[in-house]
Amino acid sequence: MRIGAYVLPGDLTWLEATLRASYPAVDELVVPYPEDGLGWSGRPVPARECLEVVRAVDTRGVLRVVPGTWRDVADPLRGETAQRQAALDAFSGDVDWVLQLDGDELLPRPEPLLAALRTAQVHGCDAVEWPMRVLYRRTRHGYLEVTTAAGTPAYEYPGPVAVRRGTRLASARRTDGRHLRVLVHGDTASPAVRRPAEPGEVRVLGARPQDAIVHNSWARTLGHVRAKVRGWGHARDFAAGRYLWLVWWPSPVAWRVQRDVHPLFGAVWPRLRPVTEAEVLPARQAAPPGDPTALAETEAPRA
Repeated sequence: MRIGAYVLPGDLTWLEATLRASYPAVDELVVPYPEDGLGWSGRPVPARECLEVVRAVDTRGVLRVVPGTWRDVADPLRGETAQRQAALDAFSGDVDWVLQLDGDELLPRPEPLLAALRTAQVHGCDAVEWPMRVLYRRTRHGYLEVTTAAGTPAYEYPGPVAVRRGTRLASARRTDGRHLRVLVHGDTASPAVRRPAEPGEVRVLGARPQDAIVHNSWARTLGHVRAKVRGWGHARDFAAGRYLWLVWWPSPVAWRVQRDVHPLFGAVWPRLRPVTEAEVLPARQAAPPGDPTALAETEAPRA
């Protein structure tokens, strides 16, 4: 089984660490590169810097750069989908599956996910969803992590992290076809698990807690969070300034009473809890090099 992977060059936060973690399993690597240096919402993105990181990690020369423009100010999510599809379409016929991990999603070990790809083939699935733990806020002693209503680790599934070559994307990295959702052993409380399975969704137990992807969703400096929400595919779907000021910014002191903190679908992130770096990051990936989330926060967000 030959594996491809693509990297969206718009987020430097954990890019080097996340790519190094999955790179040994990859046979082909694609970067859909925005020639105009702009993201989906028309804001500048660090595309050149991201490409330099990818080239430094690619010691086997398996990288292919696909130039294009995917700015779509009227519908950033449509631009995101188009950029991802351009990457998928660039892989050779030798590739069987394509990883579509974002630069802020750290896969501790690729082997369990690769095993799930074989399970997906048995079930006739063209896409695989893998559990993610979500880091919400950087603190002086670690992170705030999203939890279930009971305070246990919550696992979410924001879309397939692997698809068969030739797959057509419906929205961002989501597909309309049959997909495999791999659940974590012992997890019965995550909102994504408590909901009934969607049409075409096949659920199997197959991941341990330590196998889950660690998603540095919002655990960044204020400047990085602002850049994220301005260039996000959902940039037009919520009042970013209000959310940052009333929910995200006070969370280091208000986390005990905060509930339903997801910026778009509140109840998807029921609660928060403090965790140390050692609790959420695998030992070999602790403190990713150049991690800007470790910088001190000194400025309050503007509404």
